[in-house]
Amino acid sequence: MLLTIDVGNTNITVGVFSSSSRSQALVSRGEISTRQPRLDQALRRLLRKLRVPSDAIGGVILSSVVPRATAALKPVLKRMVKAKLLVLGENVRAPVINRYRVPGQVGQDRLVNAAAAFYRYGGPAIVVDFGTAVTIDLVNNRREYLGGLIVPGIGIALEALAARTALLPKIKLGPPKEFLSRDTVSSMRSGIFFGYGALCDGIVRRMKADLAPKAKVISTGGHSPLIAHFCKTVQIVNPDLTLQGLELTYRLAQKIS
Repeated sequence: MLLTIDVGNTNITVGVFSSSSRSQALVSRGEISTRQPRLDQALRRLLRKLRVPSDAIGGVILSSVVPRATAALKPVLKRMVKAKLLVLGENVRAPVINRYRVPGQVGQDRLVNAAAAFYRYGGPAIVVDFGTAVTIDLVNNRREYLGGLIVPGIGIALEALAARTALLPKIKLGPPKEFLSRDTVSSMRSGIFFGYGALCDGIVRRMKADLAPKAKVISTGGHSPLIAHFCKTVQIVNPDLTLQGLELTYRLAQKIS
């Protein structure tokens, strides 16, 4: 089995892939909060829940945008698995050509998403990732990651509304029942879903008009199943794109070595 770990600012997503000679299939996945103090213990509990014994893990690849979490997880993973631990940006790179002006500034999750989109769906491709932040990135037909945009995510927007206003409440995220809403909670939901849908469509349409008219548009991230319905430009919804990109990166790295 291959263990893929995507450390985001809000959650750590773990994917377990079954091994085969040509490709691997995602057989189970789970999440833990990035903010809890003992990530090593939380990871062990999650693996027990997923019924993944440590002696069945043949490889591990980790992508992280949270240095604290990376430092906490690396020692336990090295103790848990005999195989070499691959860490994006340290001893392995996502299989795309990074054209960021300062290459080290781009998040590893954005690069691995671009790689997964290119290899699974072809280029050019636009990846819209609805995570803690919303990122909208472009990879061309030469496997070059060209860059993208970053917007505060849906959760951040809702938290800011509740924290910075006197009368707006904290609400549970859910799709609106109507466009023009007539109560506070429904109005907030309409604003979030139709607003982020319009934001996504506006950026994607400009990106396509200026740079890649024939680009496929793929949506991923934790909120993608909820919000993609409100984005008319999104063609493919794949919440597991980052995990698939990590599996791809691991598999290609093994062939090179």
